[in-house]
Amino acid sequence: MALTRLDCDIFRGREAVTDASAFVALNPLLRPAQLVFAGATAVIEGVGSQVAYRLAIEHFVKGVLSCYEKSGSPAADPSADEDSAVWVLEEAFRLANSSVYSFGHKLAAGGRMAASLLGLAIEGERFAAARVGQGSVYLFRHKQLFPLFSTEGIDRSVVGDVPEFSPDAFNQRQTFVGSNSIIDVEIASVSLQPGDTIAAFSRPLTTLNETLLFQHLEVVAGEGFPDTQPLHQAEQMCVDVFTEPDTLSFACLAALGPEVIFCSKVLA
Repeated sequence: MALTRLDCDIFRGREAVTDASAFVALNPLLRPAQLVFAGATAVIEGVGSQVAYRLAIEHFVKGVLSCYEKSGSPAADPSADEDSAVWVLEEAFRLANSSVYSFGHKLAAGGRMAASLLGLAIEGERFAAARVGQGSVYLFRHKQLFPLFSTEGIDRSVVGDVPEFSPDAFNQRQTFVGSNSIIDVEIASVSLQPGDTIAAFSRPLTTLNETLLFQHLEVVAGEGFPDTQPLHQAEQMCVDVFTEPDTLSFACLAALGPEVIFCSKVLA
């Protein structure tokens, strides 16, 4: 039986810089347990990076909608192979990067228009996550926490929270959306199961953050899925995990409920 229940909540810190980040969540075909989420942040101060993250979000959404307009469902497209969620993110990131890069060179601002972009997609029973720049995604299953991206190069022993972005990372020519005509996108995908929980953040997590996230999700998963899902699930998660949750640009929490029968039509 296909997965049909998905509880999703999104958090943005009250002190997050309003002109430095944005996020979007949509259900392209209005189907149960379908989700596409994206969050983008500026990587340096300045107008160029502020324009870049807005363009990245805008064209990411255009790329997603284009996938569904072509075939009705990405799974019907032969180029998607068995993982249509990955195909959706690949197309969305490709369009986002080409748009930001082209716009930057038209304004002779090449290299200064750059943004960090994180994307999630749930299609059928598959989940995929992709990123360029900062961001972290975790899967909690059977009381185990799995990071979907590498934490190599990040000082995870620091006291407190890892910064949203660092000028040092930009100066070291880390890859960002818009920084080059062709970029490397980190992509991970898994098959979903009832009871899985997905947590995504705009910044990397320290070792302490990960421990606190595990403790939080262990308690939440143990409570099961109530008939009425309480609000502010993502906010409580961030309060439990971060030292300064109000500075977080975005966080997304998605939980797959038990298999159910979904009735889509009302018969007279």
